[in-house]
Amino acid sequence: MAKSVLTISHMYGSGGSRIARDLGGRLGWTVWEKEIVRKIATQYKVSEEYVDAKDERVDSFIERMVGLFGMGGFESAYDIPPPLWLNDAQLVRMTRSLIEEVAGGGRAIIVGRGGNYVLAEQRGALHVFLTAPLQARIARVMEVESLSHAEAAQRIAGMDRIRADYVHTFYHDDWRDPSRYHLLIDSSVWGEAGAADLILQALERSAD
Repeated sequence: MAKSVLTISHMYGSGGSRIARDLGGRLGWTVWEKEIVRKIATQYKVSEEYVDAKDERVDSFIERMVGLFGMGGFESAYDIPPPLWLNDAQLVRMTRSLIEEVAGGGRAIIVGRGGNYVLAEQRGALHVFLTAPLQARIARVMEVESLSHAEAAQRIAGMDRIRADYVHTFYHDDWRDPSRYHLLIDSSVWGEAGAADLILQALERSAD
């Protein structure tokens, strides 16, 4: 492989998580997605649920999303006492450090969390963005998460805004800027397996 690390950013409902798992199985590489949450929680002795709740989010934005999803507030939504010392900037630093550590070992797939920004200067890293038209994403979320059309549309809008806000706040950039990626794929055209095939080809053909 010309590249030894892959970052995958994806619009919600474009199949990014499943494509990453497919690639991990084919390549024998470790996939780092929710594994990042578990690792940080273990290392810093923080509730995994709390890290997961804050993951790829900004505090003020969480409160808006809690309202969007109809929850009763942050504490009631997660039913845990949040540690006061862990703020967004600290969590981002932890995440950056872990991504750099993982990338140093190679043979890793990092999903989301600004991985393409953290490893922008890393030789041997391929950065991929997965997208799909809104209606295709709605249909997929309806099927996978058993939601109504309205619920799926609301979930997609909320998650896309969360990811965009995260990148804008901590990396001062537009999450969807194509210049930040080596490869952009419409998963509704190629399907999940086809998208994985394209990424494999890019990994094999790309040069440092």
